[in-house]
Amino acid sequence: MLPTQHNALIIGQLKEITLPKYETAYYLSDFGKWEPVSYRELSREERRAELRERDLREKENGEIELGIRNHPKTPHFFEKRRIRTDIDSSANESKDHEKQKQMVQAFLSKYEKHNFGYCERPWDKKDKGFDTLLKLKKYEWRTEAQFGLVYGKFIRFDILGRSKDEIQLTDTFPLIAIEVVDTHFHSQQAFKVLLETSKNIPLLIAYYFVPVAPQYNCVNKPERTNAYSKIRLQSYIADGSFWFRNDRAEELYDITPENPVVYYNLIREKLYEEGYISLSNVSTVQP
Repeated sequence: MLPTQHNALIIGQLKEITLPKYETAYYLSDFGKWEPVSYRELSREERRAELRERDLREKENGEIELGIRNHPKTPHFFEKRRIRTDIDSSANESKDHEKQKQMVQAFLSKYEKHNFGYCERPWDKKDKGFDTLLKLKKYEWRTEAQFGLVYGKFIRFDILGRSKDEIQLTDTFPLIAIEVVDTHFHSQQAFKVLLETSKNIPLLIAYYFVPVAPQYNCVNKPERTNAYSKIRLQSYIADGSFWFRNDRAEELYDITPENPVVYYNLIREKLYEEGYISLSNVSTVQP
């Protein structure tokens, strides 16, 4: 193939994957109203300069951010990126959920060292056998933290923690998310994303179930200065699985993350059955 033919082929391929062009864009005016603007207005330099300062969308309250391309013959708007939206936007939380979330975040921020773990024998009143899952120190913690995990969507964690000093994401300095659960559990879509993400990056999602606190979930302050606090968990997501203490769900039940619908529905049903989620929002199967 001649060089000119090769170049023509590449140009043709690029044209095929070019993102959509838009003849009309929308922006939110200073009066809070979505205003349309035509590509014909892009021929004026002053108007282009003004529009470049606007948040242009593909439709009213759209989810695609548009840019301006001042082509000499065919000026148009083009797709820059998809704006991420909340993957679980319909969740309505209880007052107890908010109260416990603020308590846990305040506790984590007050002390510098934390020992996350679970009790191997929660039924044993004398020796429950606390087993360490993860020890952390010098972390910062924020509530309502938005975290973009998949294209076009983000997850809003109740609490998210990261190292204050180390700008890296490793098994030594993982991200720690804490989901406080009272009447609402993840949607199936969000649950699947969390499983996949925990397999691909160092991320632990710990659950603090309000209905069973402090029996199965609790925070205990350090016994002495410079010691670790204890954060007791019952369930969490890590390494691509949902865990009940030291057992993966697929080790306890005939399910697999490879079949995410069945995996999600069974876990959600078990959490309701065992009282980890308030029955005020019960619906055991989601499509």
